[in-house]
Amino acid sequence: MKGLRFLVVLMWIMSLVLSRMGWAEEEEGVTKLEKVVVTATRTPHLLKDVPVETVVITREDIEKSSAQTISDLLGYTPGIFVRAEDTPGASAWRAKVRGLDFNSGYGLVLIDGQRVKGGGMGEYGIGLNQIPLEMIERIEIVKGPSSVLYGSDALAGVVNIITKSAPEKPNFGLEVASGTHNVNIADIWFGGKLGKLGVYINANYEESECGKYGYRSDRKEDYYRDRLDAKFSYDFAEDVKLSLGINVEDWDREREYESGVKRYTDKKKYRVSPGLEATFEDGSMLKIQGYWYDWDFDNKESGGTSGFTPLQGDMYYRQGEFQYTRPLTKIHLFTVGSEYLEEELDYNLAHETIDTKSFYFQDEMNFLLWKPFSVVLGGRLDDHSEFGSEFCPKLSLMLEAAEKTKIRASVGRGFKSPTIRQLYYETPFQHGNHWIKSNPDLDAEYSVGYSLGIEQVVGEKCLLSLTFFRNDLKDKVVSVETDEVIEGIPVNTYENVKDVHTQGVEMNFRAEICQGLTGVFGYTYLDAEDEGTNKDLTYSPENTFSARLTYDYKLWGLITSIGTRYTDKMYKNSDNTKETDDYFLTEAKLIKKLTKYATISVEANNIFDSDYGDPDSEWAGPTYLTRFKLSF
Repeated sequence: MKGLRFLVVLMWIMSLVLSRMGWAEEEEGVTKLEKVVVTATRTPHLLKDVPVETVVITREDIEKSSAQTISDLLGYTPGIFVRAEDTPGASAWRAKVRGLDFNSGYGLVLIDGQRVKGGGMGEYGIGLNQIPLEMIERIEIVKGPSSVLYGSDALAGVVNIITKSAPEKPNFGLEVASGTHNVNIADIWFGGKLGKLGVYINANYEESECGKYGYRSDRKEDYYRDRLDAKFSYDFAEDVKLSLGINVEDWDREREYESGVKRYTDKKKYRVSPGLEATFEDGSMLKIQGYWYDWDFDNKESGGTSGFTPLQGDMYYRQGEFQYTRPLTKIHLFTVGSEYLEEELDYNLAHETIDTKSFYFQDEMNFLLWKPFSVVLGGRLDDHSEFGSEFCPKLSLMLEAAEKTKIRASVGRGFKSPTIRQLYYETPFQHGNHWIKSNPDLDAEYSVGYSLGIEQVVGEKCLLSLTFFRNDLKDKVVSVETDEVIEGIPVNTYENVKDVHTQGVEMNFRAEICQGLTGVFGYTYLDAEDEGTNKDLTYSPENTFSARLTYDYKLWGLITSIGTRYTDKMYKNSDNTKETDDYFLTEAKLIKKLTKYATISVEANNIFDSDYGDPDSEWAGPTYLTRFKLSF
């Protein structure tokens, strides 16, 4: 009830703001509805016309934000909750979409439409902060079950990070940044076209003294990452294009504790992604792509006696897919596709090869009844070498109720296969104060998700959206205690025991308040509950609110931005006996254009030294970063 009262008050405030605004005619304004998106249906649509609700974070949003990481960018999106410090090296290990964890495999992360791995050892490793911000063109977010097109892991939603491609005109640039906790970042890039050949290359280096779980005073920690991203394209003809992506990354972390124990983590990642796209005279499109990915890691310790399990080895991912889209009459746009994914795990705790063969179809139907009406119906069949066949259908509807009013609804089924740690570890794995023992008899998890939303454009300067959602999750995998003990330390394993639901309301409001001043406001009410115990899910705040104001004073070449996020109290344990306090986080950024080619910026995060509602834990406190950028 508290959340619903908060929503009513917030909508009343918005109505007051709207009633006092004057609207000038502008093609796009701050609504961003003319942007082309591809994630929701795997086919290009203007954002205003896509039948499935989609959120876009543009390049302009990224540059004006004070975010140093992708996870911090996502934190301003209604329905996505991130509890992590915004510093290179910190892992967004508590990041949720509609109450379900990214790092446990409930949300799928894509880069240029292809799934990525490698953020958390032993789990799915859905690391959000895997790519430098300078390489990103935009981020597309689709919330709700998306297994219909993307298979396992897309149970709660998809985040697709679209990277930059070769620009029409040559572009060269560099950026350096330095800040609190010895944060140093450097980017250098070049892009352009030479005849039919397009090239974009970005080299990135970053370092900090912030650990995976944030700053800790009981240890000396150093984090380093070198990354090279290269994208090549070749236009064989006007409608036929070849592409090749190459990514190389070297990631190192060193920790030295007061006890004298030292731990080292070294991860190397290599990825090659070829592709072919062709468009034919009848309007049909063919897309063939794939990737080869090797993640090599070495995690070891010196000077310790117990409580640590070394990890060494490789993970290999090999994927190939084709997709064919063709218009059938003026009403139907039909898409079929097939995908093959092989995952090979070769390290000291597991030696497994699993494969998944998939087939999917989708029919996008556009009708003109009394109002424009769109229907998207699709299904995907996955044949998993461990779990057999799974079929996930989805139905989405969009009604243009008025010229600037859209109503969207969807219902779909999603599934998630258990993680590497949950299934395949051949020996128990020590993790802090307990051992972990895998369970090879686990079943996949399933969900049915529903959503209903309305989107209203006022003039050309304001966008207001309101969405209701619910997810019902069956056979959730949880960690449970056993009667076993190893060296006096208890052993936990995994079981399919829980049915849970998450449901709530999301509201998003974007407006140009006056010339140069824009505001973005978001609110989420969330009810996330374990139906077996009637307890709330951990780290699932009932109310979250965000607001950001940006002022662009072009006459002085000056941009200022300030943002704040509120997080309600939440439970820290499944028994609901421990909880955090509610808290605010505030950040700001100042950008000054020095010349046509040069800019300097200063940004501050956690300005008022928030303790994230947990004063007994240690946090990095306020952090600052200065950037200098040249772009020709």
